[in-house]
Amino acid sequence: MKELICPYAWDCGQKFEPQEMSKYDYNFLQSATEKKMKSMFLHCPRCSRRFLFDTVEWKTTNFGYDDPTEKEVEKESKNTQELIAILEKTKIEIPILYFNYLISNKFKSEVIIFKGQDKFRLYNLEELCETVNIDGNFCLRILELKGYAKSLEEIFMEENTEEFSLSELSKCLSIGCENESILFIDYRDKNSLWIFNPDGGDIEPTKMTLNKIVKRK
Repeated sequence: MKELICPYAWDCGQKFEPQEMSKYDYNFLQSATEKKMKSMFLHCPRCSRRFLFDTVEWKTTNFGYDDPTEKEVEKESKNTQELIAILEKTKIEIPILYFNYLISNKFKSEVIIFKGQDKFRLYNLEELCETVNIDGNFCLRILELKGYAKSLEEIFMEENTEEFSLSELSKCLSIGCENESILFIDYRDKNSLWIFNPDGGDIEPTKMTLNKIVKRK
């Protein structure tokens, strides 16, 4: 396979051989190349950042990191009614207890999920309604697990994970993150919270719930 180039030219931008990546990324690239995948996530072995890769054009693309040398353009914020309209159009129902918390002045963006570990950041309502690109699948951030589930099914041809089938995972709502790990609501009880790790597709339970998040001081 040909060499790749890190897309983060402002402080890395180095060339590297596929074999220099982690074993997981290298095996993933081999499988994706055979299937001619147009969109997948890999990590630069030099700066460790995640990037999008097209195996057909053999092209790397920046994903999730902004060039600090470029001037930021302020995004126009949407009001609550506009955001509610977006959710209704997509037929998304956030549990009412948590939705009321999201639009209240009691909303706190940080939450401890595991003691002694980094805090997770909760998305605000506007962030939940932003469109994101998950392995070439465009969706609202709150539905990003649907994009990941689709990619896992295409790559591994498997329907089940240990705790959720991929169809079940796709129905769960994302509400926060820590680094690349995603905090999500179990759609089956609309209260318990789980962690999804995109790199390996692993899912782990937490002792945190929506009720606990809303009631914390």
